[in-house]
Amino acid sequence: MTDMNAITQLIEPEAEALGFDLVRVQFVAGADEPTLQVMAERPETGQLNIDDCAALSRRGSEKFDALEEQGNDPIDHAHRLEIRSPRIHRPPTRPT
Repeated sequence: MTDMNAITQLIEPEAEALGFDLVRVQFVAGADEPTLQVMAERPETGQLNIDDCAALSRRGSEKFDALEEQGNDPIDHAHRLEIRSPRIHRPPTRPT
């Protein structure tokens, strides 16, 4: 079973290095294989643009690839990586 807390701890510093707040990390069932969905936002706008998504995708992929090469892949099955902005569909993730 995949440790989502460990995955979140791997992705969060990458998001923060780019100036983003991490909103949610979760696996979503897909037609072919599960998708690791990473939701982040710029604190000043509450959104990410396509270039932001691409930058976080590259950083996340590089991090996971390096861990896999070391034999420490935190995800034990095939998956897709999806980076997205919460936009208006922002899930409730913090107490109000």
